[in-house]
Amino acid sequence: MTSTSENDNRPVSLCLDLEAGSHQLAKYAADFATSYRLPVHVLHVLQSRLDETDQERSRRQLAAICQEILPRIPAQPLHVAEGLPEDCIVTKAGEIRTGMILRGHRKRITVDRIYVGSTTSTVIPLASRPVLVVPIAVDND
Repeated sequence: MTSTSENDNRPVSLCLDLEAGSHQLAKYAADFATSYRLPVHVLHVLQSRLDETDQERSRRQLAAICQEILPRIPAQPLHVAEGLPEDCIVTKAGEIRTGMILRGHRKRITVDRIYVGSTTSTVIPLASRPVLVVPIAVDND
């Protein structure tokens, strides 16, 4: 059994898809992690096979968000995975022994929800750790 102090210091997994609202979610994560003195791991999932140029572009975008919004949290590890987002998120959270998964939720019109689905709503029942869902407004990015 692990001690309470070990559990209290486990990282937050911030899952960014680099779509509208990602900056807002990163700002929330920075405030949350600073308040509770928690490390943050940033995860981005590539849903399809992309060439090295596209992967590098994603890494640069993630690094820019971390430098701009998460400067108070030193050396956030960046993870770029490939596959089904919900599987990658849950797997990576287990690998890094995260204390919490932090996901954003955008309000979408009904048609978008039917055809696009929601990674967040799929992660919740798959995760073996808490999932904090933050509503994000897509017009604020």
